[in-house]
Amino acid sequence: MRDLFGSAVVAAIVAAGTTYALNRSVLSRQAAEVPSVVGLPAQSARALIENRGFQFVVGEEREDLKTPAGNVIGQKPLMGSRIERGQIVEVVVAKLPSLVKMPALTGLSLGDAKTRIEQGKLVVGKVTEDTSDKVKPGLVMAQKPAEGSETRAGTPVALVVSKGVGMIPVPSVLHRYQSKAKDEIVKAGFKVGSIRWRADDDRSEGVVLDQNPAPNQPAPKGSAIDLVVNRQDY
Repeated sequence: MRDLFGSAVVAAIVAAGTTYALNRSVLSRQAAEVPSVVGLPAQSARALIENRGFQFVVGEEREDLKTPAGNVIGQKPLMGSRIERGQIVEVVVAKLPSLVKMPALTGLSLGDAKTRIEQGKLVVGKVTEDTSDKVKPGLVMAQKPAEGSETRAGTPVALVVSKGVGMIPVPSVLHRYQSKAKDEIVKAGFKVGSIRWRADDDRSEGVVLDQNPAPNQPAPKGSAIDLVVNRQDY
C-alpha cells in the first residue's frame, strides 16, 4: 500500500511538472512581440522577423513614390502586436514606379497642364514665369522633362508660364538724327513705327523732334516707337 501511495505521489509530481513545462512553453510562444520593420530593406526585415521566431512573408510589391525600391512600406501584424512564435508576419515591399510618357503641355493653361500631369501619374514641380512675345499670358511656354520622353511615375514636371510681353524702358532718341535714332530703337528691343515730319528752324534738318512713347516710359518689348522728324521744306 505504501509503495502504491508513493508511486501515485511521484506520478502526480511528474504530471504537474509536465503541465508546468507545457504551460511555460505556451506562455513563451505567446509572449513574442512583433518588431517594426517598416522602412527597412527587405533582407534586414527578414532577419529581424526570423530572429524573433516568426515567419517572414512578402505579401505584396507595390509602387511607392517616397520609399526606395526593396524597402518595407507596410506590415501585418503591426509593431507591438503579441503573437505566437512560428506565425507569419506579412510585409508589403516597395517596387520601382512604372515608366510613363511625358505629355505635351506647351500651349495649355496652367490649370489644364496640372490636370494632364496628374492624369499621367506625374506630379507638378516648380512653376516659374517668363516673358514672351509669342505665347499668350497664362499659357505654358516650356516644360521639363520634354514632351514624349519616358520617366518614372511620380516624377516632378517643371513648367514655365508666359506672362506676356516684357515691359522695358523706351530709349530717348530726341535730337538724334533719324538714321541714328532708328539704330538705337532697334538695339533697345523696339521697332520703328510711323514717321511724321515737322519744320523747326531752331533744329538741324533730319533730327528727331518728338517720339511716342516718351523716353524712359515702360513699353512692351518689340512694340513700335513713332517719331516726329525735322524737315525744313515740310
